[in-house]
Amino acid sequence: MPRLDNPIVLVTRPEADAQRFVDVLRTVSGPFSVIISPAFENETLSAEIPDFNIAIFTSRAGVAQAPRGGGRSAFCVGVATANAAKDAGYAAISADGSADDLVTLILRQRPNDALLHIRGEISRGDIAKRLNDAGLKCHDVIAYRKVAKGPSQSVHDALAVNQQIILTLFSAETVSILETWSLNFEGCTVVAISDVVAGASATLLPLNVVVSAAPNVCAMAQTTACLIA
Repeated sequence: MPRLDNPIVLVTRPEADAQRFVDVLRTVSGPFSVIISPAFENETLSAEIPDFNIAIFTSRAGVAQAPRGGGRSAFCVGVATANAAKDAGYAAISADGSADDLVTLILRQRPNDALLHIRGEISRGDIAKRLNDAGLKCHDVIAYRKVAKGPSQSVHDALAVNQQIILTLFSAETVSILETWSLNFEGCTVVAISDVVAGASATLLPLNVVVSAAPNVCAMAQTTACLIA
């Protein structure tokens, strides 16, 4: 696939997460412009967090809604989430992968203590159910939800002139929001964090789709950088 000369990288994560990704990308990439236009922001719900011994986190947003760790263990889906959990006082272990990898990690260790998955309103892993079905003690609590946002004027303008655009996609749920934007993504090259997200992105009819070598921010940055001249 030919490299793009000074493309626009479109990032639709929440503002803080998007900026972290862009900062990593700038350390490994050639020149590019960036548009940050969040597809959603996270809204805290008034959820009561029950007592637990070990936390399960599938996002940094879940960590943000959790009580301080106080040295308790936490199983985390990836490195960024694990780093956030460590900052919050947890002894964090990263599965460095997907929800399936996280379940595999927990089942391999088979903790006897009470597990709690602190998660968003939409979760595609059925983590608590799968762990309970395997004989562990796990509850989950919905502590936040994603509130969809519309595209910025910068996104409208960029897509209207069909410039070289790299669209970075970190979740299938984000794709479902972008579908409602009623914009033409056909000239974009998608960088998807996983095969599942790549498959979901087909509804946007992008020009090309590239899958990240691993489902984490650093790999997404490296894969994106490979497309930039």
